[in-house]
Amino acid sequence: ELVDPFDGVYDLEDGIIATPLDPDITFSDDPLRMMRCVRFATQLNFRIEQETREALARNAQRLKIISGERIADEMNKIMLSPHPSIGFYELRESGLLELILPELIAMDVVEKRNGKAHKNNYDHTLEVLENLCRAQQLVESEGRATPHSAEYKVWLRWAALLHDIGKPKSKRWDNVQGWTFHNHNIIGAKMVPVIF
Repeated sequence: ELVDPFDGVYDLEDGIIATPLDPDITFSDDPLRMMRCVRFATQLNFRIEQETREALARNAQRLKIISGERIADEMNKIMLSPHPSIGFYELRESGLLELILPELIAMDVVEKRNGKAHKNNYDHTLEVLENLCRAQQLVESEGRATPHSAEYKVWLRWAALLHDIGKPKSKRWDNVQGWTFHNHNIIGAKMVPVIF
């Protein structure tokens, strides 16, 4: 006999992530549960139930009491999911990403001057990440050997995520060329050790 006092089976069937008790209490008791909520939604391609989603935003600041190592562990699990961009959009919407990777949030800006705009580097970065994931999945499905383990896979994905991280700091307007991002790769390379 299945004992399911919170009707979790129906949430599984419907592809919903919801806390069994009041989400504010659940996330306040252990703020890492907010990261796990996003991770499960990402790994399973489930949607986060509205009340739970609102509680993520209300309790986001509680994440500050969680150690960097525990957050990094959840981030790596999100990165190793089939579509990590789902997690990054969820983290962004909930306010958690601003606490974890504010440098990534800085990329989610498009400026227009004299009729010229640059692309949204945040969306572009997540597109690059998804393209890499598809390529990795293709290699795996064909049975081709990959150079290393999951560790190699996650670091390559981090490289994709951070490849343009220096663009906000290097962005300049040039009256002839329009928007430029000169040396963003050098600036970004210096930012990565600090981020990690």
